[in-house]
Amino acid sequence: MDEAQTLSVDIPAHKIGAIKRDWFKIYTPIVELCKLQIRMNLKTKRIDLRTCSETDEIAFLERAALLIKAVVAGFPVEDALFVLKGDVYLYSFEIHEVKLLKGDHLSRAIGRIIGRNGTTKKAIESTSKARVAVVDTKVHILGGADNISVAKDTICRLIMGSEPSKIHNRLRTLSAKLKEKYGPFETIYNSLD
Repeated sequence: MDEAQTLSVDIPAHKIGAIKRDWFKIYTPIVELCKLQIRMNLKTKRIDLRTCSETDEIAFLERAALLIKAVVAGFPVEDALFVLKGDVYLYSFEIHEVKLLKGDHLSRAIGRIIGRNGTTKKAIESTSKARVAVVDTKVHILGGADNISVAKDTICRLIMGSEPSKIHNRLRTLSAKLKEKYGPFETIYNSLD
């Protein structure tokens, strides 16, 4: 690699404390697996990534930036690390992109997505094998392309007003179809190796 390439990721001011707390978990895989140089610039509120002579693939620069964006979006570092695999993506959308809701209607839609004690969100995650984070009016989905599609479809139906009981039945049916097609499957990513 002739010339070092750089990439910066902006960090919101309210997330800097969380990034500092998990800094060791964030920078260790970026340095050891991706062979990138990383630094946190507190003045500009950015994390800077740079390739070096040991960097094998330039694609690691984008994956490391996506890892940081996933942590900023609200995912635990352990879940965000799967982005380094290459076939895991982060998809984000606002609730008002699906349906324009205000006031109590918006809070009810968020409540339908999460469910009582997180049951609906957990059902979506276990069926789609994707991770879901709802932050304010933004929904973040972390997973493979097919997994994101299943989770997004389910969440959009909830935003449009579908009853959670109908969604649970639909997820049960979808889970049975997936088991029939692929056999019983567990978490796809057990380790980063």
